[in-house]
Amino acid sequence: MAAHRPWDRAEAASDRVQELLFEAAYSRRGFLVSSAAGAVGAFVLGGAPAGAGMIVGPPSAETNLIVQPTPSLYFVSRGSGSAEMKWGPAREYGDTVPNDRLYIHNRARPPDIDRRTWRLKLTGDAITRSRSFTYEELLALPQVTLRRTLDCGANCAAFFPRLPPSGSGGRWLPTGFTQWHFGAVGAAEWTGIRAKDVLAAAGADHPVEMKFTGLDNISYPSGNVHYSQVIPADKVLRDDTLLVYRMNGADLPVDHGYPLRLLTSGWGANTAVKWLGEIEASKHRIPVSGPQANQVLTGPGYPKPVRPTVGRVRSAIEIDENAQGLRPGDLTLHGRAWSGAGAIDRVDVAVEKLVAPGRWVPAMPWRAAKLLSRPEPFVWVRFEVPWQDVKPGQYRVMSRARDKAGNIQPRQEDVVWNQHALGYNGHAPLNVVVLPGSDMP
Repeated sequence: MAAHRPWDRAEAASDRVQELLFEAAYSRRGFLVSSAAGAVGAFVLGGAPAGAGMIVGPPSAETNLIVQPTPSLYFVSRGSGSAEMKWGPAREYGDTVPNDRLYIHNRARPPDIDRRTWRLKLTGDAITRSRSFTYEELLALPQVTLRRTLDCGANCAAFFPRLPPSGSGGRWLPTGFTQWHFGAVGAAEWTGIRAKDVLAAAGADHPVEMKFTGLDNISYPSGNVHYSQVIPADKVLRDDTLLVYRMNGADLPVDHGYPLRLLTSGWGANTAVKWLGEIEASKHRIPVSGPQANQVLTGPGYPKPVRPTVGRVRSAIEIDENAQGLRPGDLTLHGRAWSGAGAIDRVDVAVEKLVAPGRWVPAMPWRAAKLLSRPEPFVWVRFEVPWQDVKPGQYRVMSRARDKAGNIQPRQEDVVWNQHALGYNGHAPLNVVVLPGSDMP
């Protein structure tokens, strides 16, 4: 397998750094297992994912926007309000992630809501009976439970370069955006009511678009705003678009939208508005505002801005970026794959070995993985593949998924750059160093 071309511009200094790290891989300092998105991994991997050379500063000292504990055993902090799921523990989770382990992305401190006095308001010119619903009134509607994967639209954002391959052109990748690696994703069992049932109870009459608004209070350049999403009515009125109030059988956790959030099956999690307070149903187009205005694909590869909806096919290997390493011998690689377009039907895994600075050779050509759970739409599938007789050395591991709609994860150099770092899904390599047992400290 040919080495991938990197997209960052760290090549000038990379040769000597590669040599030093290649030597260090066999030192008594231990061994490294890290994502290719790490600043060091960018130099080790001549074909590191796009943007892997960017250095992200420590989280800001601003007030923490997350309520629940996020221990480093299970989470990586990506800044205040952003806690990414670690992949190592995911091997123990089964098909769903426990409520206190799912990634968190809060743009403001969760609002303090008493569901006894909370109301869901329905407004707009497509509503013939303007009204509000109490929590108990919503519970009285027909209940639906679905298993769905929630995947942030900006998941893997750190793998994009700061600038497009063609150069600046007045464009850049804002480094202030959350630098997610692989872990802004998770699956759960969601219980709630169909959005269309709530709208029917309010006499919705041929709506065109709907605006879902949360009760959080976000500090934004134009002033404080509530997070909102404008969504076409045909998506909202589908049977699998829910207003959910339970997650894995328990009340929604505060950080995940208590008491009510939106779930749009297969679409990016940016549409899954939390702490829902109002639904506006309109017979006309509704202008977007706040963060949604920037949730578009724009750049040299997009003549016109495109608003992404359906989540792209992705996969990840269940190894932590900062794990303590792997021993030689027969190993089994585990991972998960998912897509917003439908069920996963195939996953392949490949391994390359570093034999000299900048030179990678196949250690295990692309091999079909065994799917460990029954593929179903909009839910990730677990997979495994044997990696036998592994010798000490430095490797990079890649997974590549395909869904039943025919979408396949592209090579990293084929992912189209966009200024807001949305939708990266290249089969980015994970850097793994295996040391002989005699070198174990």
